[in-house]
Amino acid sequence: MKWSNIIPAVIVFLTAFLLPFIFSKRKKESANKIKNYSQDLRGIGIDFEKIEKDDERIHFIKKLSWGQKAEGIFRLKKRNIDYIFLMSQTSQYGVNYFLEYIVRNTFNLRDESLKNTRMKLKKDSLVGRETSDIIWKGDLYLSQKLNMDYELKHKWLNSSLKELKMNLKIKPEEKFGYTRIKTNFVPPSQDLISFIDSVAGHIKTGL
Repeated sequence: MKWSNIIPAVIVFLTAFLLPFIFSKRKKESANKIKNYSQDLRGIGIDFEKIEKDDERIHFIKKLSWGQKAEGIFRLKKRNIDYIFLMSQTSQYGVNYFLEYIVRNTFNLRDESLKNTRMKLKKDSLVGRETSDIIWKGDLYLSQKLNMDYELKHKWLNSSLKELKMNLKIKPEEKFGYTRIKTNFVPPSQDLISFIDSVAGHIKTGL
């Protein structure tokens, strides 16, 4: 049998059977992620509302990058954090989930352009695993504010958060009037929401 005859048959098989199975599996996984995250938020007493992607209240959010999808959107009440986006990113390696905490804010006029800011975990030794400090690097103005907030450091270093291997990056969207606090997917806890909300408080006061 010639390969030219086999290849079209394989493509038909993938299209008719395998791809629908993959999409169904992903849809189920996403639904479980949203359900579990919602339950976790309620479990720690967070007042929120689950909203849809076409909700006019989030019209200011710019279009997502290719391969990204907002699986679940949660509007927080009485918090500096305005929304939590449960996001997925599709690549050749599969589907990766992460979180974006959305903060609506005004941007102060500065001579220098706004930069992304990242939180770095400082270990107590080269071989030790204990986190001894958190350091903010990136945007000069915001990183100085965060590094001088010793209560914020205390929240991280004296809670279960210091055991997390969490990447945290702050990305200002100056053109659209909001800022993203992006992290890898971490189940919510009171300590974590309190920490992110404190960071959002600094952003709310202007960048």
